[in-house]
Amino acid sequence: MKKIYHAEGLLERNFVGQITYTVCLEQPLSKLDIEFSFDKQHYTESDLTPELMAEFADVCKREYGLTGSPAEVRHSMLTEVKTEIHTLATLNGEFIGCVHKQLTTRHMTYDGECASDGCIPQSRIEGVLQVTVLVFNVLMDGTHYALTVRGE
Repeated sequence: MKKIYHAEGLLERNFVGQITYTVCLEQPLSKLDIEFSFDKQHYTESDLTPELMAEFADVCKREYGLTGSPAEVRHSMLTEVKTEIHTLATLNGEFIGCVHKQLTTRHMTYDGECASDGCIPQSRIEGVLQVTVLVFNVLMDGTHYALTVRGE
């Protein structure tokens, strides 16, 4: 498939919001692939500074009434929290799909007969495509993301 559009950027820690990209498709397509990827989904052992662990423990206690030993806090940070980003697409203002899978690389694929999970097959792929990156949680500064739209 031919690359139609590409964008990338960096998200900072604690960012919550939406970023929408608008692509005017120059010609009708028979197939469409929207690829989204990001990094830094989970903390690694080297990310867990004493200050970050203390901040996490404070938030858990203040917001949820949860307390735990340093070992429990470390375990939770390594296994339970994550950067969470979803993707949503519309074509000419009509919803055509939303992907909630927690994959660091995901594809939203379309053609006249089938589409990937969470997406609606499209018999006419033309006009104005909007892809919205729905950001619910970013764990670390400098989280890189990339969006690529391909078609044929």
